[in-house]
Amino acid sequence: MSPVSQNPPIIVIGVGTELRGDDGFGAAVIEALRIQPGLGGRVQLARCDGEPARMIDLWDDYRCALVVDAVRGGEERYGFVYRRDLISDAMPRPGAARPQGPRIGIGAGNEPEGNSHAAGLGSAVRLGQVLGRLPGRLILYAVHGRDFRLGAPLSRPVAMAVPQLANRISREVLGVLPLGHRAEGPGSLRPGDPARVLSPRATLGT
Repeated sequence: MSPVSQNPPIIVIGVGTELRGDDGFGAAVIEALRIQPGLGGRVQLARCDGEPARMIDLWDDYRCALVVDAVRGGEERYGFVYRRDLISDAMPRPGAARPQGPRIGIGAGNEPEGNSHAAGLGSAVRLGQVLGRLPGRLILYAVHGRDFRLGAPLSRPVAMAVPQLANRISREVLGVLPLGHRAEGPGSLRPGDPARVLSPRATLGT
């Protein structure tokens, strides 16, 4: 049996560094998922610094990839988690209506500026499309971070969001919640699920 055929269908990638406060959100969610019951053999967990080639190598050959990161400039409260379906937004099907709600920049010339994570993720999506190395689904979860100072711990609202998102991702992996097919706007999720689309002013990570 080849290594590819042994892969679970879903990978969760935590992006960022624990050295800069809320930028460690992705890593914290990955560690929380490691102790979630029932996920063994169903999902691959990985961490990444956001470099495009490394992200492509990580999600290659998976049916679905969930990317977890932190965001600056969100319109919601600190600790709120935004959700974006990157492939559906970047490459809409012919004749399909464009998803409702604001966008973050993933297409060329429309990326958040001054941010290596955003540029890395956008470049990874475009390069993956050219190389035919995108997963079937690519979902971004990004928390609205408050403190990105060097050496700072996770801020309290972001730390509180870690178990909430780990639980939601576990439910998606286990099939309790559908992964959906579009970027989700306010009101499209069940009450209490901490996820909405990203503000156009938001930028990822540090």
